[in-house]
Formats: sequence, C-alpha cells, structure tokens
Amino acid sequence: MHGDAAEPVSLRDALIAAEVSRREKKKNPAIAAGLSLLFNGLGQAYNGQFIRGVLVLLGSLFGLFLMIVPGVAVWVWGGYDAYRTAKGMNEGLVPYRETSALAIVAFMVVWAATIFSLSAAATMMLVALGQQGVV
Repeated sequence: MHGDAAEPVSLRDALIAAEVSRREKKKNPAIAAGLSLLFNGLGQAYNGQFIRGVLVLLGSLFGLFLMIVPGVAVWVWGGYDAYRTAKGMNEGLVPYRETSALAIVAFMVVWAATIFSLSAAATMMLVALGQQGVV
C-alpha cells in the first residue's frame, strides 16, 4: 500500500518546479517591439497586457491629435515598453503572461474600430466644414 501512494512534494519543491516551468516559457522581445511599432499597442497584447495595449493605442492617437510629436513619442515608447516587458518576462523579472490568440484578435478589432471611428469623425468634420464654406 505504501508503494501505491504518491510521493509527498514539499512546498519548496513545488515552487522550484513552477519557477523552472515559468522560466522555460519565452517571449520574443523583437517581435513584441515590432508588433507595437506596426500597430501601436499590439506588442503589449502579445505580452498578455491587453489593457496596457489599448492605453498605448489611445495615448498615441490622442497625442497625434494634439500634436504629432507627443503621439509619436507614445508610439515609440510603446515599442520600447513591449520589448522591455518581453525581455523582463524572459529573465523572470516581470510575471509571465500567456499570449492569447483571442486577445490579439480582440486587440486588432479594437484597433481597427478606433481607426475607422476616428477616420469617419474626421470625414464628417471636413464635410461639415466644406458645407459652411470653410474648406
């Protein structure tokens, strides 16, 4: 009967096994940065930080709306942040988060809807200004 029982595992052994498992999961920092520079905020979604990605997207678009420099600065910072976070996850300095294909698709839907909405609003504003003879 004693041979049939599972060997007891100490809390220390379980933590060490979890740490080894977590450290074997890797993110590609170059891909994270590239995604965030291609579609501002997508690198954060790749890193498992969906809300942070949306904030980078909105921050860069708001910055571009105010003036080009703040928007570009937030966009570039988003690429750097995605790279730094992925690297930190690989080194165990930042808690690892799984990449969810659903989250990436959802982020792209949010990204496209935001860009479409802003384009439609800009078009309506230009049409309204054109009807008033301003443009």
